[in-house]
Amino acid sequence: MTQLGNPYTKQEIVAALAAEFTAVHNFFADIEATQFFAAPAEVWSPAENLVHLIKSCAPVIMALNIPKTALRIRFGWVKHELRTLAQVRHTYVNVALAGGGKAGGPFLPEVKDDFSAAHQTRILAKWQAKGADLHAALENWSDKTLDSYLLPHPLLGKMTVREILFFTLYHNMHHVNDVQRLLNQPETEWFAADPALA
Repeated sequence: MTQLGNPYTKQEIVAALAAEFTAVHNFFADIEATQFFAAPAEVWSPAENLVHLIKSCAPVIMALNIPKTALRIRFGWVKHELRTLAQVRHTYVNVALAGGGKAGGPFLPEVKDDFSAAHQTRILAKWQAKGADLHAALENWSDKTLDSYLLPHPLLGKMTVREILFFTLYHNMHHVNDVQRLLNQPETEWFAADPALA
């Protein structure tokens, strides 16, 4: 069972991301190809959920590889109180999603024509590649710089790099939970609760 606790430091975040990318891969790899590509109307299939996660990771990786001075010029200085993973999760679920926020534009998944096990394997390989790319991109970031630079989020506004990584960690599990509900499986919980937000 995956237990990621309450990661905060860069070292903890990197370890949590590595464990989570493996857990997500294993979860989707265990789904039969016929189920992987199937879903009721207006509901994302397991394949579409995973493609969405791949698309969501791509701009984070790209941003982490941009020179930090360019991020400062483009997005400004950090002026808000820093948030924990639990706080980012709470805002995403109880403010953004509860207010009708949805994925759009480049984050919408497209999976069509090929519903084979081989295609499932290719999607899973792309997911693993994104995990490796994210790990490599974080090598040039320190704990201090994670809190010193901002990145934009389409639903949550400007967030520190650390907060974007918190969002990424929760967002991955959120979509695993979506697929678990679709497949009538118990939902997993990978993170420690924050009593202050109960």
